[in-house]
Amino acid sequence: MLVSEKLAMAAHLHVLLRRKTGRVTDTEWMAANTEYAMEIVRFARAKAQEDGHPDLAEWADKLERATLETAKAPSRPLAQSALQILRERSTAPAPLQEAPGFSPDTTGGFSASSFGESGFADSTLGTGRQRKERDPNAPRYVGGIR
Repeated sequence: MLVSEKLAMAAHLHVLLRRKTGRVTDTEWMAANTEYAMEIVRFARAKAQEDGHPDLAEWADKLERATLETAKAPSRPLAQSALQILRERSTAPAPLQEAPGFSPDTTGGFSASSFGESGFADSTLGTGRQRKERDPNAPRYVGGIR
């Protein structure tokens, strides 16, 4: 079973528990930790019997099956997994080298900002473009929005 499927079951049970009992659970921890998941299953079944919510019992059963299936699945030892990853990396192609004389553009095509008459950073857009002087008697809108 995929982790996403188990997480979806945990999320569904979380929503049911929240709506029907007011209990808030941690869905990610429920999907990852067997002990926590089994305790939530026990709680959901107890509330299903007490309050008469058969859908709680149904989703508790689904989560229990998924949790036990994951717990019974044979896991690979960490050393074997690490060895396989190292073998895959050693057969991977080498990264591309940059051509000699290449210098990446660090500005991203934008010119540096400078402080203008307003005291805030204004874009100069290069040296070829000059900012127009503002007429101090012209009506002005807040922030230049018209």
